[in-house]
Amino acid sequence: MKQARLILFWGLSVSVTAGIVGLFGCATIVSGKSQELSFTSEPEEATVTAGGRVLGKTPLTLQLEKKSGQILTFEKEGYKPQTMQLSMRMDGLFLGNILLGGLIGTTIDGITGAVHEYSPSQYYVTLVPESSGPMGPIGDKAEAKVFIVAGYKSIIEELHSGKAEYLSSLFTLLKIPEGKQDEAIDKIRSLSELYPSIPEFAERVASYYLK
Repeated sequence: MKQARLILFWGLSVSVTAGIVGLFGCATIVSGKSQELSFTSEPEEATVTAGGRVLGKTPLTLQLEKKSGQILTFEKEGYKPQTMQLSMRMDGLFLGNILLGGLIGTTIDGITGAVHEYSPSQYYVTLVPESSGPMGPIGDKAEAKVFIVAGYKSIIEELHSGKAEYLSSLFTLLKIPEGKQDEAIDKIRSLSELYPSIPEFAERVASYYLK
């Protein structure tokens, strides 16, 4: 009888240990300490730096450590430097980690910084010439692309819902007359399906309507 109890106790210990290992594994698999981000600029070939460290030149896609207050600088000869602070939000997968990993899983994610994620994960920056003057069509195109990237989620929703708050502003930027706006909705919707990358979608739409 005593031997049976020892065997039972050993079996429970193995099960608990395996469960703990599973929870730790979940915390490291569901989320990580870095995230893939993409940066595009107008014009391209802008040098991107973070804390004095050169990350590369646009267009740029890289794994960036998750860190609050992260400030990036975009520089190109002949243009004014632009800085931006990356915004963060709670990682949607973290909620799933609470269910799967419990207290241990959430604690580990909190320690590693995996609780948060950068949002959005794609950025578009327009650099202003040092001697800025009337920019004409080039300025119109750059402004339209910035608007599309910033309001991408709302624009896509309105393309399918029939609302026109963001689309009305977009039509103005793209100089689309009222009589051609229904046709423009179909065209922009098809471009969104062909080009899921936000910066590329913005480039295609702006280039199609602002030659």
